[in-house]
Amino acid sequence: MRILLVSSLLMLSVSSFAHEPYVAPLAYNTSQTQVAIVSGYAEEALNSEYALKDAKFEIISPNNDKNLIEPESKLGSTTVFDLKLPESGTYTVKTSTTYPLKYIQDQKEWKMFFDMPADQAPKKAERDYVIPADLKAKKYTPIEVKREWTLFTYVSKEKNTPIQAMLAPIQVEFLTHPNELKANQAVKIKVSKDNQALANANVVIRAKGATDEQAKNLKTLIDGTVILAKILDNRSL
Repeated sequence: MRILLVSSLLMLSVSSFAHEPYVAPLAYNTSQTQVAIVSGYAEEALNSEYALKDAKFEIISPNNDKNLIEPESKLGSTTVFDLKLPESGTYTVKTSTTYPLKYIQDQKEWKMFFDMPADQAPKKAERDYVIPADLKAKKYTPIEVKREWTLFTYVSKEKNTPIQAMLAPIQVEFLTHPNELKANQAVKIKVSKDNQALANANVVIRAKGATDEQAKNLKTLIDGTVILAKILDNRSL
């Protein structure tokens, strides 16, 4: 199961998960010579709670030069490193991460399975996963799935320049430069897979600090496009 997530003022992903990983700069537009890049797993969008362990970050400069950064950050709540900005233009930051999950079929529906005591979980009607107590005396064998995320963010020094295309299982193309998004602006994106338009893809949008329950969910059209109409407000900026 593969997921692509783009961080640019808000959190946009082609799926949803309780703790979404992300990568984002402290400033998307700057005239400084360097900026801190923060990444981690967050239940509240862009508010890291757990670090991305052993993450490697691919950097593409405005001139299409590429280099790899392996942060030495030892923090438990976040992974952070300095991104040098020697030239003007837009820098792309990319990383990926995986997380093992277990699924089980409950009443003909596949749901995530967590091996935890009933007294530590909400009531079944209040959650979208199952625990051993839900299955009672039934015999069950969870199916293990590795969930994979591809994460992008963009930093512009002094000016915005065209974004260099990067390989990913799922591609998201902004028809407006991601660092030019404005409050109450309608933004159009295109989602593709293997260079083919991906219809009916679930696009999840969360403003900074929003939880999964506060997310906005949209579906792409047959041509892979979707309009994020006025999804940004001043709080997102």
